[in-house]
Amino acid sequence: MKVNDIFVSPHFRLNEFQCRCCGCVKLHPELLVKLESLRESWGSPLLLTSGFRCSQHNRKVDGAEASLHLLGQAADIVVLNGNQPEFIEAAEKEGFDQVIPYEKRNFVHLGIFGGDERVSLPVNQHKWEMADTVNAGAGV
Repeated sequence: MKVNDIFVSPHFRLNEFQCRCCGCVKLHPELLVKLESLRESWGSPLLLTSGFRCSQHNRKVDGAEASLHLLGQAADIVVLNGNQPEFIEAAEKEGFDQVIPYEKRNFVHLGIFGGDERVSLPVNQHKWEMADTVNAGAGV
């Protein structure tokens, strides 16, 4: 098994979010929850072309200086130009803070601002979420 080759939700593996140049990864939990929800509502797999980017890779791809990719708070998803209006509507319904279509390049950038580090995850809706960590170390 390769590093980061582990499911972090029913439809996504951690390695899908890692930097393409160095393999490092940061993934904000709110981004993962919203992507998983979008995957369910969209009804088809979501192919990520970019998740986390280290600063070197971000410069190489001419990313924005304050890109949310640098924080693990953005992902670029392959969406053919003809499907982008419907996909954008679905992404906006899921509550993404950034939904930016790149029509000619056939992808949509999705980002979350994640201002609150204490993200409230909908555990009752997503059984794959991490268990309550308050008592995780009990009895050790």
